[in-house]
Amino acid sequence: MEEIRPCFEVCTEEGEIPVWFGVLCCDGQRAPRLSSDYAEVERLVRALNRNRLSPVHFRDIIEDFCHSWGEKQ
Repeated sequence: MEEIRPCFEVCTEEGEIPVWFGVLCCDGQRAPRLSSDYAEVERLVRALNRNRLSPVHFRDIIEDFCHSWGEKQ
C-alpha cells in the first residue's frame, strides 16, 4: 500500500484587493480567502504538511482554522 503524502500550499485569488490568502490541496480542493495575513496562512500550510494531513480531513481543519481565526478578530 502506497503512503499518501498530501501537499498543501498557500494560494491567492487573482486581482483581489486587498490580497486574501487561502490553501490549495494537492487533490484540487481549495479553501480560498481564509485571511489577509500571509504569515497566518503559511503557518497553517506548514502544519498541514508537517503533520501529513490526509485530504479527507482538509475541510474539518479549514473549518477549525476559520473558527479560531475569527475569534482573534
